[in-house]
Amino acid sequence: MRAVTFRDVGDFQIEDVPKPSLQAASDVLLKVTLGAICGSDLHIYHGHTPINPGAVIGHEFTGVIEEVGPEVRRFRAGDRVVASFFTACGHCYLCRRGWFAQCVDKGTFGHGEYFGNLGGGQAEWVVVPLADHTLEVIPEGMSDEQAIFVGDILSTAYFGAERAEIRPGDTVAVIGAGPVGLLAVMAAQLFGPARVYAVDMIDARLELAQELGAIPVNAAEVHPVEFLEKATHGHGVDRSIECVGLISAVDTAFECVRGGGTISMVGVPSKTEWQFPIMQAWMKDLTFRAGWCNVQAYMRPLLDLVAAGRLQPERIISHRMRLEEAPEAYRMFDAREATKIVLTP
Repeated sequence: MRAVTFRDVGDFQIEDVPKPSLQAASDVLLKVTLGAICGSDLHIYHGHTPINPGAVIGHEFTGVIEEVGPEVRRFRAGDRVVASFFTACGHCYLCRRGWFAQCVDKGTFGHGEYFGNLGGGQAEWVVVPLADHTLEVIPEGMSDEQAIFVGDILSTAYFGAERAEIRPGDTVAVIGAGPVGLLAVMAAQLFGPARVYAVDMIDARLELAQELGAIPVNAAEVHPVEFLEKATHGHGVDRSIECVGLISAVDTAFECVRGGGTISMVGVPSKTEWQFPIMQAWMKDLTFRAGWCNVQAYMRPLLDLVAAGRLQPERIISHRMRLEEAPEAYRMFDAREATKIVLTP
């Protein structure tokens, strides 16, 4: 089969690799119908995430089930499904408490042998382990483009907004208007804020954020903290959602909130360690939350919200390309020439 593989830093290639097959009774074989390039894939692309050469890339995907293991209970051949970007067993101590992201048997798709040795979804087929707790059926009438993001960035965006504790009438700053940030703008509005601000430096992203209901703040033209303080009569915003992971963005998320405010960080950290501003947090009575999304808890509710027309995640897609065009797609995405790219096998 054809698949996107890691060869070296900055070098993803389309190669012929063996078609995967079921390895466990809880697996399903999925014929991929749509994949997407994620910002997390760029961590691999730039060599920041360890991965073995030849590993198949991709953790955002939808597909049609082709073969089902004997222990799979929720799915059958022919089902259209969307996958979480990581697997969960559903029965370990933390899964039974609803924290699927902390599953002891968790593996991440498309991240090679260091993260569970799972195949990636930027391919023609992929095996999904622990399928009953990793997949969700796509509602009838919903397109793959509408469904695909509940497996990662839409769930992450909603998770970030929920943990920001947004209340009706609040002001919210979304730091970073990349794909996750744009969806955070959408998700935040479900909680009834008075205003949502989007902070970024790329005009095209800010224009789309404005179309989605945010007030754009171009950090290349104004100091974002000073802008937000002025816009909130000197108080600062009630909540901030950090969607980048750069330390400078985290600092902005801290500095722009009022006393008693909440910072919710869902951006993948760019460093393993950081000097936490504990005195600032203590003096301002701040709440800080960080973590990667507990995806399985959000997939079904978000699919229902998409089906009801309350969310339109497909609006962030800027480019639709073939799987064979993946090397060029990665160049474009890395150069910020694209907001979100989906790949059709």
